[in-house]
Order: sequence, then C-alpha cells, then structure tokens
Amino acid sequence: MIILTLFATLVQKMYTVLLHQYTWLLVALVVYVICTAGTVYTILNGMPLFRFERNEFGSVVISEYFQRGQRGQWGGEGYIMSVLATIIGLTYLFLNNAERFFEDKMHLRMAIYGSIILIMIAQQLYVAGYRIKSPWYNPEFSPPDYYQRGSLASD
Repeated sequence: MIILTLFATLVQKMYTVLLHQYTWLLVALVVYVICTAGTVYTILNGMPLFRFERNEFGSVVISEYFQRGQRGQWGGEGYIMSVLATIIGLTYLFLNNAERFFEDKMHLRMAIYGSIILIMIAQQLYVAGYRIKSPWYNPEFSPPDYYQRGSLASD
C-alpha cells in the first residue's frame, strides 16, 4: 500500500512532465536500447561487460570489446550496437524534420551536412562492429574482382 501511495504521489508531482511527448520519446528510446542490447541474454548467461585482462603493469584493462563469433556477446557490445542503431535512426528522423528546426537556410544546410556526416560515421562504425562478429560480411556496391563479368548470356 505504501508503494502504491508513493507511486501515485510521484505521478501527481510529475504530471506536467508526463504530458510532454519528448518525455515519452526519451522513455521509449531508453526501453528500446535496453531491449535490443541483449540485456536478458547478458543477465541469464552472467556475461561481463567486456573482457578484462591485466597489462604488464598489473592494471586491469579492457582487452576485447566484441566477442568473436556469432554465438556469444559481451554485455557492453550489445549496448554499443544498440546505441549506434538508435543514433542512426534518430539522425534520419532529424533529417526528415530538419526544416522545422531552422529558419535560416544556411543553418539548415549546415545541420543537414552535419547530419549526413554523422550518419556516414555511425553507419561505418556499425558495419565495423558487425564485421567483427561476421568477418564474411562485405557489403559493397560493385561485385568483387573475381566475379565473372559480361552479359548474362555467357553464364
């Protein structure tokens, strides 16, 4: 009963904050990051945040951020990839609505350039993280050099 009373009091005090759509956007983003990061897997398997080792001076350092192979993960690598995916998605959302935030065309142009650069960097980091887990993954626009070239009739 005490917990229910405290919860009702908290909701009453924060009522104006709870009516804002950005509050619920933030709550949804936090839930998304936690759910897609593999938190349940990490808890069930007792995985540490990263792989730690001692260096030559006896200090504890992180020796591995991403566990090799697709059958396991360190606790932190899920959060890294989940946050990167969230940043990429939010940047695309910002690009879709950028005209609402800027009246000056020069500021709008700079925001769009900055967003495109952020997307390029974040997507390259995301693909680099995925390539650690799956070394065979190599997305490119053109086929590799060893593929046969020519018309389909020669195949």
